[in-house]
Amino acid sequence: MSDKATDKDERVRRLILRWANENPRDLPWKGTKDPYVIWVSEIILQQTRVRQGIPYFHRFLDAFPDIETLAAADEDRLLKVWEGLGYYRRARHMHETAREIVEIKDGRFPDTHEDILNLKGVGSYTAAAIASFAYDLPHAVLDGNVARVITRIYGVFNDIQSQKGKRRLMALADAILDRSDPGRFNQAMMDFGARQCTPGKPACDDCRLKTYCYAYQHDCVRDLPVKKKKKPKRDRYLYYLVIRDRHGRYWLKKRRSGDIWAGLHEFYLCESGQYVEWSELLKGLSFSPKVEVTSDRYRQILSHQRIFAFFAEVLVEDLSRVDMSPDTVVESRKKLQNLAFPRIIDCYLKDNNVNLNLTF
Repeated sequence: MSDKATDKDERVRRLILRWANENPRDLPWKGTKDPYVIWVSEIILQQTRVRQGIPYFHRFLDAFPDIETLAAADEDRLLKVWEGLGYYRRARHMHETAREIVEIKDGRFPDTHEDILNLKGVGSYTAAAIASFAYDLPHAVLDGNVARVITRIYGVFNDIQSQKGKRRLMALADAILDRSDPGRFNQAMMDFGARQCTPGKPACDDCRLKTYCYAYQHDCVRDLPVKKKKKPKRDRYLYYLVIRDRHGRYWLKKRRSGDIWAGLHEFYLCESGQYVEWSELLKGLSFSPKVEVTSDRYRQILSHQRIFAFFAEVLVEDLSRVDMSPDTVVESRKKLQNLAFPRIIDCYLKDNNVNLNLTF
């Protein structure tokens, strides 16, 4: 099969655009040509579902309406605004990029695909999205939705995560791209994959492309796309001591770089590879906490690990006996609401059944 545009490519292109016209998808970032706004939306959506990402998109732009505001922001405030989205490296890369654009490029966002691709945290998909949406540059996007559509229409049985599979899909995406309006077509492809050619229950029977769809014609829709099996997730058991003294001050630590929650705050942590009883954990401590309340289990599923967290509110006479390393801070209860925590801790703090409830 040639990767140059064929009669099938032309028909697929027209039908995708017709479907998009008949099924408009209202998203807050659609229609804008502002590269900063498009960049923010694309970075947020890198590891986030659209429905979850929309409120964060509004929240982020309310806090940082332009690249100058983002560049000047304090990192703790940035992480607090990002709190709950996860993959905090995305926010840090945006922060670094904003500062570089303001300091070196006078606040002008890059306007070529190559320069956009060189931005920190920007990969081939994000660069193509920004280039086509903001500048009408003819670069095809290839996210999960687009990959699924192409594998089914063209019968691509390569592993979509392999280099060979990616090259094949990119060539086909480029062949069907509408170069007269690449941004509109890229958005149409993504919307079609998100709403019509879905992973679990694609609406094949009323799909206007079924005549040209290899998977539908050969009854193998559910076999595509092909993905290699993921490695089993690693289990982590996190036991947090929510330590306070008699003056109502809480012991906290800021996580260092090199972990999933670098730069975020947390309580005193004891980690295990398996479930253990609180009584066993407390035996090895250098101080003697008085346990007042213990929580139920909190669970968070990440891409490569399952996290199970447990919390115990404890009282100590002297916080300085716990561990006062350079990363340690002592804060009052009220000030905790201004700090950024990992999502699993934030869920604990906002739980109305927990005594340390921060929903003021």
